[in-house]
Amino acid sequence: MSLRERVTQNLIARRSNILNGEINSIPSPLRRFREDFVGVEQAKYYLLTSVTKGGKSQFGSYMFIYNPLLYAYYHRNQLDVKIFYYPLEETPENVMERFMSYLLYTMSDGKVRISPRDLKSTDNEKPLSEEVLAILNSQEYVDIIDFFESHIIFSSSTNATGVWKECKRYAEENGTVHTKKKKVTEVNEFTGEKTVKEVEGFDYYEANNKKEYKIIFYDHIGLTSIERGMDLRQSINKLSEYFVILRNRYGFSPVVIQQQAFFENLDAFKMDKLRPSIANLADSKAVSRDVNICLSLFSPYKYELRDYLGYDVTKFKDNIRFLEVLINRDGQSNGMIGLFFDGCCNIFHELPPPTDKVGMDKYYAYLSTLREKSKVTFMLFGYKIKKFIKDIHI
Repeated sequence: MSLRERVTQNLIARRSNILNGEINSIPSPLRRFREDFVGVEQAKYYLLTSVTKGGKSQFGSYMFIYNPLLYAYYHRNQLDVKIFYYPLEETPENVMERFMSYLLYTMSDGKVRISPRDLKSTDNEKPLSEEVLAILNSQEYVDIIDFFESHIIFSSSTNATGVWKECKRYAEENGTVHTKKKKVTEVNEFTGEKTVKEVEGFDYYEANNKKEYKIIFYDHIGLTSIERGMDLRQSINKLSEYFVILRNRYGFSPVVIQQQAFFENLDAFKMDKLRPSIANLADSKAVSRDVNICLSLFSPYKYELRDYLGYDVTKFKDNIRFLEVLINRDGQSNGMIGLFFDGCCNIFHELPPPTDKVGMDKYYAYLSTLREKSKVTFMLFGYKIKKFIKDIHI
């Protein structure tokens, strides 16, 4: 099959998917922002950046792990998901605990708000309540956790070669690599004599399960182990080179978390240059040249700003973030949206426009209620497990 035939066949197949009620992407839960960021696609390379403690790991988990897995759980006839998780900063147990807190909140429609710390009864005077234990043991909750665990692969590899070998092996064990003969010219280093040989080379790949989304979640790239004979920057560039091959050949969707370089610059404040940028990526800027989409998160509270783009930061404090599309190879860039952020249970919601007084007052009232209490309690009034938050997931 020629290249033209394969591309045309793929376009026709994707059109048929939509007409037959199938999907071509996992839709973003941020509905108003889908024109800027449609959601997670197969064979796309994503980069997420912010300053230290800016919420990038939490947002990355929310957008590229929780949302795809839960969407797959409720739409098993449409897609499958496999997450290759490289938690360079934490343990698989930490990842699971954070997801459990998120799931408690979403399944209860926001009535159960409990952090991973309190989930573990860290405070000797606050044992986990029997009500929450009952939810943890409920059939639907257990089914979702089991689905999460069976669709995520945790790896301790921290170097480019290890990641490449693991992901390549999975692809080849779950698909077919088609090859074709190619002519290669070899030059004898002593005589300079040229020899033309025919060798079998990579042509294209067919996955056994074409509905599977293979997502690599790498957090974060600055902790990559150094390859032999390379420094950190070169090792990062090598890892990104492998991610490009995994995307192009095998249809993986790598998601890389990368910090912004630390800076304290008065001119940056004066010129309103505080938001994350490609120019300020830490350790290696070359990664940005490889990705399809680069997203950034900005916290105005971190810089003690009183308001930002019409939002009152003095009321939101650390509960507000701004999501921006810095790079979009297949669409428009520089779109931005305000997000409500609750780090307790890893929640992100689209904020209404700052001119929507009624919508904003609801958030202010909610935040005021939380902060008036010296410790958060569980609002289990008439608790009933729901299929999921209908406002977020289709």
